[in-house]
Amino acid sequence: MEIKEVIKHCKSGNQIAQGVLFNLHYQQMYNLSMRILSNHHDVEDALIISFTKVFNSIQQFEYRGDNSLKKWIKTIVINESIRHLNTKNKIRYNESLLEYETNTDYAADIIDIDIEQAFFIIEALPAGYRMVFNLFAIEGYSHKEIAELLNISESTSKSQLRKARMNIIERINKAKKNGN
Repeated sequence: MEIKEVIKHCKSGNQIAQGVLFNLHYQQMYNLSMRILSNHHDVEDALIISFTKVFNSIQQFEYRGDNSLKKWIKTIVINESIRHLNTKNKIRYNESLLEYETNTDYAADIIDIDIEQAFFIIEALPAGYRMVFNLFAIEGYSHKEIAELLNISESTSKSQLRKARMNIIERINKAKKNGN
């Protein structure tokens, strides 16, 4: 079944089509929400609310090409994941931009990190760092877009990204030093 057809049936309330839509996007949206929330139970809660919002407001959705539906759902999931974090008061932003001593030789060390280690390191970041890092580095949002999404200044977004990067580098170096 084509995506346009699935959307049409979802708009008419067809639960089978809703199941198809859910199954098509669940895993990717789960991974997206997990990068923000870093807790399986919180992710499940956020996804239930997100997909409920998708199905309740699909009448207003306007198809504009193959990626339009995915982008729309992704926006809902990101917003709901952020809302979920905010309700738990887990996000703290430090607006001061501390100067870090940067070492440009760290790239060689990063090459040896496997994807599971990288995911673990990113998941262990404080919520503010993790969210900005994921939105910028993985989802491709600009600092302006992140600032609007999180209701922070662009400089805070930049500061959080820089601190996240430095934190990641420190953790990689520590793991290398410990032989992990």
